Amino acid sequence: MSAAGRKKIAGKTEILEFLTDVMRNGELSEKERLAAAFRLARYLGLEGKAADDDEDGLPKVVIYDGTDKNKLP
Repeated sequence: MSAAGRKKIAGKTEILEFLTDVMRNGELSEKERLAAAFRLARYLGLEGKAADDDEDGLPKVVIYDGTDKNKLP
């Protein structure tokens, strides 16, 4: 792709930076900031996750020793 073509199309990093800037811009309406935040969350795969999930996205490890039958479904 030519240099002129690359300038016309925003890359993934540029789009993520733009949405982050919009989300953090206190001069914009809350509606606009939330829309940017939701788009970022969707891209990062955070939709539908519980608030207590780890930041790194790794599953939590639970060690089951068999003493409490109510811990497992």
